[in-house]
Amino acid sequence: MKLKVFILMMLTMIILSACGNDEAGKGDSEIPNAENQIPADDETLPSAGDSQLVTYGVAGYIQEVNLSDDGKTAILFVEGELGKNGADYHRAYVTVTQDTVVYGKEELTMSDLKVGQYVNVFFEGDVMESDPVQASAKQVNIIPEETLEFNDDPTEE
Repeated sequence: MKLKVFILMMLTMIILSACGNDEAGKGDSEIPNAENQIPADDETLPSAGDSQLVTYGVAGYIQEVNLSDDGKTAILFVEGELGKNGADYHRAYVTVTQDTVVYGKEELTMSDLKVGQYVNVFFEGDVMESDPVQASAKQVNIIPEETLEFNDDPTEE
């Protein structure tokens, strides 16, 4: 019986010490730890500028591909139907660089981007709010035609 009580007390102490607040390491790093990432109220929520996520910008068919002379950049004109594809914009001029990740069935390069392909483009950085918008691509996903499911919805009239 005494052994069970002793083990229970030890487990309680371990749990309580694991839940303690470690103040010693604060200020040593600019990366916040998990404890101080929980906001106390709505006023302390991170702003959109604090996010590390890229924006899903445009989805649609590539209408134009213009490769630079040195082959290091390409400008795509992508146009899709807003409301059926989940993108922020229905058309955009997209700058693709060597840092842009291009995916199909495997990882590809910008030279694999062709007119007529359906793509999902994730933007990086600022978007110039012209018409059509202009942005840089963080990632371009080439979607196979057979997987596109939004062509005709029998419930729509």
